[in-house]
Amino acid sequence: MNHSEQPSSPENRLAELNDEAIADLDKVMGTALGVAREQLESAGAFLPFGIALEKPGISAAENSGQDDDAATVGELRLLAVQPTEDPENPDADLDADAMMDDLVALMREQEDLYLAVALISDVTLLEEDRDAIHVNAEHRDGGAVGAVSAYTAPAEEDAEWVFDEPQVDSAERLVWTD
Repeated sequence: MNHSEQPSSPENRLAELNDEAIADLDKVMGTALGVAREQLESAGAFLPFGIALEKPGISAAENSGQDDDAATVGELRLLAVQPTEDPENPDADLDADAMMDDLVALMREQEDLYLAVALISDVTLLEEDRDAIHVNAEHRDGGAVGAVSAYTAPAEEDAEWVFDEPQVDSAERLVWTD
């Protein structure tokens, strides 16, 4: 099922989150925006991806013998999926919606490992005829927040990218839906 076609969305309890959960959302949101901006500046585009903040101790258990701080602070992970290709039309454009659906499915499968996640995509703001970074960040305790940061690519090769301040609003919960 397409994530945008779910019959009903779970309640967004953003206002009920404690300071630690808000900090977790800020961490995945900030990292998501930073990675997307870096990809745009270096490659001029990016495919949909995810950022996940692991529960404390997850990485430490996998990498025993490393720094004890890893047991108390969750690690950030970059999550990506392979673009789906149409075997009948290999030159067709990538299906970003299908990639987002695959990312949501991946995060749902691994939801017990994470405190917070963010789904990141490149979107077009139709009313403004501009491109933007879209982030949907969600915490396992029930809150979700979205951000849109419009951007302008450089007109000349040596010019800089311009990123607008993110516009933040509540968002739909996609991963922790029960």
